[in-house]
This record gives sequence, structure tokens and C-alpha cells, in this order.
Amino acid sequence: MGSLFKTPKYEPPKEMATANKLLDERDARAEAAEKKEKRQIAAKSRARRAGGRLLFSQERAIPQLGVGSNLASVQSYSRNPYEDERMV
Repeated sequence: MGSLFKTPKYEPPKEMATANKLLDERDARAEAAEKKEKRQIAAKSRARRAGGRLLFSQERAIPQLGVGSNLASVQSYSRNPYEDERMV
């Protein structure tokens, strides 16, 4: 008689477990994408703050090299701006 009044045990369907697993994976991917985006924003703001100060910094691999040889020369040319070959 005792079995007449007992409620049956609830067993969730197998599809529900699969759906929950997929939802958890989607949440994990969304969190990873959010973290990646935050890291990129932080890197951009760090680059803006630091600017060109790191060119001569000791934090570079070889700080003695400085900014390199691709800069314009420091020579100054004195010329009269009113004497131009185009004005002839």
C-alpha cells in the first residue's frame, strides 16, 4: 500500500542535460570574448598613455638602439623662401 501514495522520482530528460551543457559552453565563450575585448581596450589605453616614451625606455629589448635609423636627418638647410625654382 505504501507504493500507492509515493510520488515517482523526477528524472530530467537527456536533452535537458545536453542543452544545459551547450548553454554553459556558450556562457564560457561569451566571458572569454568579453575578457579579450577588455584586454584589447586596456592595451590601447596603455599605448595612448605611454605614447613614444617607451622608445628610449629600458623596457625595450635593446634600449641602446633608440628609435632606429629611419628618422629624417638633422641637417638644416638655409634657403630663401622667396627664391624658388618654380618662380622663374
